[in-house]
Amino acid sequence: MNNSKKVTWILLTTLFLGVLVLPSSALDRNFSMSKIYSIDSGHSYIGFQIKYMGYAKVRGRFENFSGSIYYDPDDITKTSATVIIKTESIDTDLKWRDKDLKSANWFDAEKHPSIVFKTTRVEQKAGQSIFYGELTMRGVTKEVALEMHENSGILSDTRGDSQVILTGRTVVNRNDFGIKGERWSKIKEGIASVAAEVEIELTVLGKQVKERNFRNWVRNENKPPGRIYKIISESGVESGLSEFAKMKSDTTKKIKSNALNIAGYMLLKEGRTDDAIVVFEHNAASFPNDVSLFESLAEAYATAGDFPKAAANCRKVLEFDPDNGNVLEILRHIDGL
Repeated sequence: MNNSKKVTWILLTTLFLGVLVLPSSALDRNFSMSKIYSIDSGHSYIGFQIKYMGYAKVRGRFENFSGSIYYDPDDITKTSATVIIKTESIDTDLKWRDKDLKSANWFDAEKHPSIVFKTTRVEQKAGQSIFYGELTMRGVTKEVALEMHENSGILSDTRGDSQVILTGRTVVNRNDFGIKGERWSKIKEGIASVAAEVEIELTVLGKQVKERNFRNWVRNENKPPGRIYKIISESGVESGLSEFAKMKSDTTKKIKSNALNIAGYMLLKEGRTDDAIVVFEHNAASFPNDVSLFESLAEAYATAGDFPKAAANCRKVLEFDPDNGNVLEILRHIDGL
């Protein structure tokens, strides 16, 4: 195979597998799940402001978003993030305006349901962190630079969970992304009705639920997760899976996949990774149509350092949920390890 054909084959293979290729300097190759923080949208904010008639500032926000941060407290330049925003969740406190913004006149939410931001590198400049990344809106991808002016480091909340909070801003030109809103962008009295520049501001809180807090999910032994976990703790995994089989065969009670999954996560948080993998594998086999169970498997295998199996399960998730920010963030670190 000559060099040109070899390069073409590699590019086609990469595109076919859907692998996200980023500069090696952008990612920490010594991957650890202990550095993954899931975005807590309830304590995060992604908003924007834009000028109307040159003077009035109209503000809005997105209510529905998810993703993960890979945070290295010792070297911020190894930090990365993937954020998925649901376009339909735009909210400017005016229903008719929101309806128009979702239309083909602006964001075209029906054809482009997600806005995606993936960091490509982080740089330190004059004591400030700059998160460079690819922002995709309305099918157009452009590089943007987020100026992060606040970085909390790792915090511990009242429940013992770990948190990382990043706050920053950037400015984009909406026309660069095809978000033109031509009916509202005409020039009046020498002023564009709706400005081209949009200021984006955000505060993103990433969270890790620790063992102490998660234990509340298995504390009640009268509920399936608590009962299964108790049996596993006292008599081993096989006994717990036998109890699960009895529950599943009981036609009077419809046991859900989260019963075994919660028990598995408790084991994972206790450091019993091998046992957690057995539980997650059994659960995925029992509920093969529940794609979230493959995400659990991916996290468990990644924790165990079995990156090929973790990556394989990540891809299973992305077949059905291509906008899973947590899985995308994990996959781009472990693929090829």
